[in-house]
Amino acid sequence: MPGNFPRDYASTQSIQNVIERAKRRSYQPMDPAVTALKDTLESDKILSALCRSMFAEGKKLVLANRAHPGYLEIDNIPLLMRLLDYILVTSPEWEDLNVPDYLGGLPFNLVLMVLMETRSGQSLFRHDQVNRHLSTILRKWSRFLESPESAYALNSKDGWLSAVAMARLQDIANHPTRDNRAFIDIFDCPDPSNPDTLGFSSWDAFFTRRFKPGIRLTPSQHVLYPGGKGDGAPILNACESTPWHITRHCSLESNIMLKGKSHSVASMLGKSTLTQHFSGGTVYQAYLSALSYHRWHAPVSGTIRSILYLNGSYFSQLPMSDNLAMEKSQSYLATVATRMVVFIEATDPGVGLMAFVAVGMGEVSSCEASVAEGDHVEAGDEIGCFHYGGSTHCLVFRGGVDVRFESLVEDEQRNCPVPVKSLL
Repeated sequence: MPGNFPRDYASTQSIQNVIERAKRRSYQPMDPAVTALKDTLESDKILSALCRSMFAEGKKLVLANRAHPGYLEIDNIPLLMRLLDYILVTSPEWEDLNVPDYLGGLPFNLVLMVLMETRSGQSLFRHDQVNRHLSTILRKWSRFLESPESAYALNSKDGWLSAVAMARLQDIANHPTRDNRAFIDIFDCPDPSNPDTLGFSSWDAFFTRRFKPGIRLTPSQHVLYPGGKGDGAPILNACESTPWHITRHCSLESNIMLKGKSHSVASMLGKSTLTQHFSGGTVYQAYLSALSYHRWHAPVSGTIRSILYLNGSYFSQLPMSDNLAMEKSQSYLATVATRMVVFIEATDPGVGLMAFVAVGMGEVSSCEASVAEGDHVEAGDEIGCFHYGGSTHCLVFRGGVDVRFESLVEDEQRNCPVPVKSLL
């Protein structure tokens, strides 16, 4: 429903359920990380005023019929903090739904969606002090998702390992290659005989699952070099992802706002000393589904020159009054969200220095590199992964590099993921 926020029955029930469950925990002490954020918001005059105006602006969105009435209840700091505290001990839950804008599996976004859209919310969630607290809160949630307690959401009755969920997950994995494999034949499951966990020790272990050997093979030399080794340098797809946008001749300092505008390479790469090499370069951006594969693979053979972890805004998006605002915010997120940049010096001098940028989206995923500076990688080698939440990534090439993408990648109408490690 363009111009509106999710008002479907599923999202309505989810936000109401979260509020009810959080209230039932009101007798319990809040987590210290949430209490610290609460104290800051209530004691700082500027932040407190932003919160008041944010709640008022959120109410106006509801009254204008642009958000569900369930969000009216989130109108004060104590309740908002109770909701965040509840999420800290909650795994993303599977819902048997086919609703494009459903947010139930992204609990922080479900709670904050309307508030993030307001002008005051935009200012609040870009505030350094607020983001330091949110960083601590998200790290705590990450530890919960890595714990055995989080595995409750993986059950075979109505969880992520239910028949309906597994059918959906295997369809998503099969679609790019038009295969018809079962979930346990696609993914490396530690104990396929256990229907409630498949051997995954936590929700995070399930989320970061690997493909089984033989799935998503690196293309053969004949495919990579159809005209021989001198016929250009092949670039492989770094993530199982759907192409979003390609921007060429990027200025280092041009402002990025929406799809179709120039990416600010300097902001995206954190003003690294290596950034100057990318003036006039090309940026390829794609996004991952929360239901897809979340590991990264080297797009080229070469040496890891540098790895940067860049702090940013954890819940910031462009205000667009649109139920696809998170997706439309991807170019903006690439320059302001928390992200990791991996600089690779490609073996082929025709590519030379390039950058892989992992950007948190949705739950502003934790980014983890599995390589170190100085490591040599072959194209297709695993180099890291996202934890918890949908994500986006970018490949950045130097100015002067003639990057030619496959026709299906160039197609802006494409709505299907490109298989990881396939030719880009």
